Amino acid sequence: MVRFALSVALVVCSAHWSTAAADLSAFVAAVGFDEDANLDGGMGFGVRWGKSTSLIGGETSLMIARPNRQLEGGEETATAIFYEGRLLVNIPTGTAVHPFVGVGFGLITLTSTDVPTSSDEAIGEALGAVADAQTNKALSYGAGARYALGESLNLRLDLRRYSVFSVKALAARAVQDRIADETGLELPGNLVKDKTVEYDELSLGIVFSF
Repeated sequence: MVRFALSVALVVCSAHWSTAAADLSAFVAAVGFDEDANLDGGMGFGVRWGKSTSLIGGETSLMIARPNRQLEGGEETATAIFYEGRLLVNIPTGTAVHPFVGVGFGLITLTSTDVPTSSDEAIGEALGAVADAQTNKALSYGAGARYALGESLNLRLDLRRYSVFSVKALAARAVQDRIADETGLELPGNLVKDKTVEYDELSLGIVFSF
């Protein structure tokens, strides 16, 4: 359903492509992570590029954030990479302020995954196998505004929320169900987190149109 909606959106966007100016944006962000993901809030930086200044536009966004996480051996800094495509709808105002809304779909990758430990060696090894599932799909939505600083230069403010579909949670659930079927051993419920978590992003950047 999501793929179909994005395909329709891209077709609609193509009708407006010829009137849209290309733009490139660099930004800094404050990223709030869901506590269920065992990640503290962190700063991020990134770039966006596309044709997003017409009534209907689109862009690709790449952001890198550096949140901290708590492990048994102490605290470590992880790297979160956000990569997605977005559909944007700009709201004409006739002023220097240009608000917009948008929806996106992409991937979020973490450089390390904290896997629950177990006193049972077989269970521990099985759970350890899900540590490789570190890239999750994400659907995002948000709003923002551009403020014209000149003919080709804008200040841009974004507020965005990401709904992250957790591959790790599904993998852990599959491991738990398989162990239960084969051995009759039920794992503690806290080994499997919710299938989705929510991240927030507040960013400020400079947009150059050309």
